Amino acid sequence: MDTRDDSVLFLLQDIKELVFGIALSLLGGILLFASTLDWEADELFLILSFPVLAYGVFHIWNGWTNHKPVEKNGEGQKKEEQGGPHAL
Repeated sequence: MDTRDDSVLFLLQDIKELVFGIALSLLGGILLFASTLDWEADELFLILSFPVLAYGVFHIWNGWTNHKPVEKNGEGQKKEEQGGPHAL
């Protein structure tokens, strides 16, 4: 397995974290909205909505800030000097 910081697998894991966090945040928002309706379980929905929202925001933050793209200076220039993919 590739463990470099610029790996595609790391980027896919960050995207997975973002999608999971968005789904949890939406679920928490739905629970918060359901707690405003006149049901018998509205207190339970209110109690559950805040931890789910917080956990979703945590996953969004983790997915957004975890990946640090590495800029490699000179790599593109080397390909152009060697003929690169656009050489005739």
